Amino acid sequence: MSATELKDLFDRVQSWPKAAQDEFVSLANAIESALRDHQHVASYAELQISEAAITSIEVAPDAGPGAHEVNIIESMERLVAEKQKPAKESGSDA
Repeated sequence: MSATELKDLFDRVQSWPKAAQDEFVSLANAIESALRDHQHVASYAELQISEAAITSIEVAPDAGPGAHEVNIIESMERLVAEKQKPAKESGSDA
């Protein structure tokens, strides 16, 4: 968006009702805050899944390009599926 487009938008906003202007400012502040503070904090479950995936990846020494990526995706999908099973299904009869 160019400076001219922004100026035109702000000029139009000045003619809006006060409630709409307040909402516009609130949304702009929320967007700015999200951009400034954008940091994902992994949950405990996400960290467990990631750690299990990393430790379970087995790659053959002669794996070609892209093989690591396939193994990682397969491992993550398997671990997520296992996490989503009810407790009685995830017994130790593997």
